[in-house]
Amino acid sequence: MWARVGHAEMMGPSSDVAPLLDEFDGLDRADLSPWFNPFLLRFAAEARRCGGEARIVRDGGSITGLMVSDPVERVATIFTRSRSVAESFVRGRGSSGMYSDFPFEPPGEPFDILFLSLTGDPPSHRFRHPLRPFSREDLPAALELMREVYGVVNDRWFQGLPTASEAGFVAQVEGRLAGVAWVSLVQRHARLHSLTVRAPYRRLGIGTDLVFGRLLWAHQNGASDAVSEISVRNLASRAAAAQAGMQPVGRICYYPPV
Repeated sequence: MWARVGHAEMMGPSSDVAPLLDEFDGLDRADLSPWFNPFLLRFAAEARRCGGEARIVRDGGSITGLMVSDPVERVATIFTRSRSVAESFVRGRGSSGMYSDFPFEPPGEPFDILFLSLTGDPPSHRFRHPLRPFSREDLPAALELMREVYGVVNDRWFQGLPTASEAGFVAQVEGRLAGVAWVSLVQRHARLHSLTVRAPYRRLGIGTDLVFGRLLWAHQNGASDAVSEISVRNLASRAAAAQAGMQPVGRICYYPPV
């Protein structure tokens, strides 16, 4: 079962990033990642909104890096085409874990970057479970589920959600929230993230339904493509993404705190 959600705004920067346009002038045009360039300004805005840091690295007049961090979940990401810039952040990460495009020693945990073009027909899927859009009434149960799976979650990220460009979907089994997942839309680019399924309800097709549900929402709202990052150890999520036609196009690494 698929529930349609309202159309996302496609005209210009959204209100959540507008306050950063002066401070981060040029970030919306920066080339720091093979996959995430369209999302850089959004990532910076979200980091600030959640009480974290968004730091620009410049070389003369050019932006050569962006580091965003979450102080609650203690995780950061460095976006850069420069190995030396990435290495300086990864080596100095301290008590926060860090994601980077570049591999360093000792090896980090690899995450595949998966991609799907949405310019053709919408993904076809027979849903095994009913999905519905995330609402603010779902927040307590969603936070309980995500803490159960991940341990620490920054509550501030959920404030004001959902929005026209950040949609969530939930699945329930016997009246209990069994799964939740999110999709971001920036201009015509979608990013699938934060797929979470409660342990007793795994292997029932809920994760696959949530992948297809978000892809359909992205397609209906004008996205031309979708990207997602999944740990190589997460076989269930990789299988669900592959069933939807998402293909690996690259890899990032997660380096744990030191």
